[in-house]
Amino acid sequence: MSTVNPDQFLGLDPCPEEQAEAVIVPLPLERTVCYGTGTWRAPRAILDASCQLELFDEETLVDFTQRPRIHTLPPLLAEGTLDDYLAAVSSRVRRLRDKFVVALGGEHTVTYGVVTGLVDDPSEVTIVQIDAHADLIDELDGQRWSHGTVMRRLWERGCRLIQIGVRSLSRSEYELAASDDRIVTYYAHQLAEKWEHLLSLLGRLEGKVYLTVDVDGLDPSVIPSTGTPQPNGLTWSQTIELVRCLSTSPRCSLLGADLVELIASPHPPGCDVLAAKLVAKVLAFWSLGRRPPG
Repeated sequence: MSTVNPDQFLGLDPCPEEQAEAVIVPLPLERTVCYGTGTWRAPRAILDASCQLELFDEETLVDFTQRPRIHTLPPLLAEGTLDDYLAAVSSRVRRLRDKFVVALGGEHTVTYGVVTGLVDDPSEVTIVQIDAHADLIDELDGQRWSHGTVMRRLWERGCRLIQIGVRSLSRSEYELAASDDRIVTYYAHQLAEKWEHLLSLLGRLEGKVYLTVDVDGLDPSVIPSTGTPQPNGLTWSQTIELVRCLSTSPRCSLLGADLVELIASPHPPGCDVLAAKLVAKVLAFWSLGRRPPG
């Protein structure tokens, strides 16, 4: 690598999109957040912070100067209506179906556009959701399209959901999750006793899988910079163990991932570096999972 390129994840030398194995898609959307604001600044902050990371991952032995080949797209600016934006996300991602797609939010609503861009039929996809909130309510503040309804909309399209770390939801969301066999929820207060069961489930997943990480799924002691933090979240080690287990599962095809709901720090580094590190870990473990045996 010659010089750091601030518009490329990890500051890497640009890799042409057609030659890339993984593509970073910055999605600076903020339309429906309820409390803390600033998610629209997160994609830029994550890219900037990523330039401060080492290019070698000691856990996976992945050297990002060698693999995977990564291309970072320009940000997709939030223009038009929310429907327009999600359609634009879907259209942009659709041409990347032969790549591993990592989206940088923005609010959680972007997940809908990414998933519907990656597949024609969302019912083929299992979504693994790390999140403090269920995001299953039918309407939030009178809106059917919201960061708090995005999983409801994907469930309606047929997606199977595996929710991890949930500790804030309405009664109607709880009852929906309890009554539908396409929703499996590991509540935060259950994780200690159900951890091995969860890892076993992830390791046995088959078919198309997508990972969405709302940073409020992690404990505020790890990442407090989010709009609606909740106590009793995942530790860093737990989060990485989930990523490792999912990425190396032998029977599933991990299509992509996103990191959403980060509020960028007005005084870096804040949590921006931690978010960038988590994205790098996802890429490293995905690359490790693709490595041929032996």
